Amino acid sequence: MDEVIDPAMTVKVTGRYNRQCRNNGLKLDLFYNNRYIYYFIQQTKRRDFHTVVRAKNRIGPHNNDVLSVIIGSLLGDCYGSRRNIEGTRFVFKQSIIHKKYLFWLYNFFFSRGYCSNLEPRLYNRKIKNDKGAKIYNGYVFNTYTFRSFDWIYEMFYKNGRKIINSNIKLYLTPLALAIWISDDGCWVKSGVRIACNSYYLEEVKLLVYILNENFNLICTIQKLSNKDKYSIYIKKESIPLLRNIVSPYLHCTMSYKIGL
Repeated sequence: MDEVIDPAMTVKVTGRYNRQCRNNGLKLDLFYNNRYIYYFIQQTKRRDFHTVVRAKNRIGPHNNDVLSVIIGSLLGDCYGSRRNIEGTRFVFKQSIIHKKYLFWLYNFFFSRGYCSNLEPRLYNRKIKNDKGAKIYNGYVFNTYTFRSFDWIYEMFYKNGRKIINSNIKLYLTPLALAIWISDDGCWVKSGVRIACNSYYLEEVKLLVYILNENFNLICTIQKLSNKDKYSIYIKKESIPLLRNIVSPYLHCTMSYKIGL
């Protein structure tokens, strides 16, 4: 079991043994296995584990599904908030028309013990333009703060700007791609366009390379009317393949983004 909320069994893990430590009276056995640290709580069945342990002592674990949803969301609209000592949390926002999708994300994390039982809150945002100001309504929630989220933050941020790191290739799974398209994708002229407004051209080229390497998708880069803004266009001939890859993971309200 990866998310230890109410453990009903113990699991023997083989690998290189590192050390034992005690945090807040909970005995933690740490095992290193390549990129992941797995831990097992041996003396507790408390559901409020994450709320009684300080953020800096929350060391995971995070399984592939959790990492995929976070990575896909960070490629899209999600953003990280880092606190120097405590760790990192992630904030998820969606407009009010995507309320069902946002609540699906919330339930995904809540059911795994990554956020509180306070449901996503409504927010208002005023954006000024040439015609005046427009009010946008949406919903937002955030995860708990984990020190073990810091490496994800460092992979995505440099000097406060969101970046594309080549290591993303290791974590861009079909689920992550489905989440990314749900955030920034749209159906255009028999293909799928993914907005990359906040990334530099070289970073967009890297994303196109990763999409081709990981999924064999044929993509082009489109320059937007705004200066130095780009998008990725997944071409018509790759759409059947794309649908096979992401359809099992898309929320039902997001199927239209791949033309279904």
